[in-house]
Amino acid sequence: MKTRTAYIISRKAFNAHTGLAIVAPITSTIRNMKLEVVLPETLVTKGAILVHQLRSLDYKTRKIEFVEKATDDVADRVSEIASLLVE
Repeated sequence: MKTRTAYIISRKAFNAHTGLAIVAPITSTIRNMKLEVVLPETLVTKGAILVHQLRSLDYKTRKIEFVEKATDDVADRVSEIASLLVE
């Protein structure tokens, strides 16, 4: 199975309570859309977070692995876009 990189947007308490995680996929193809957040060069992970493609997944079954923590700027921008989608 191919490895897919994603940004986890949900809080730990939600993840633990439901067994699910809400994620936004990360793509290596940067399209410069207003609904994506391009990752800075300082991170190991390269590409863009597709905030408009949120998904929930069973993180235990998928055996997700932590790679790195996003910068505060990335987290703030993802939260800003996600809140626009659901408000």
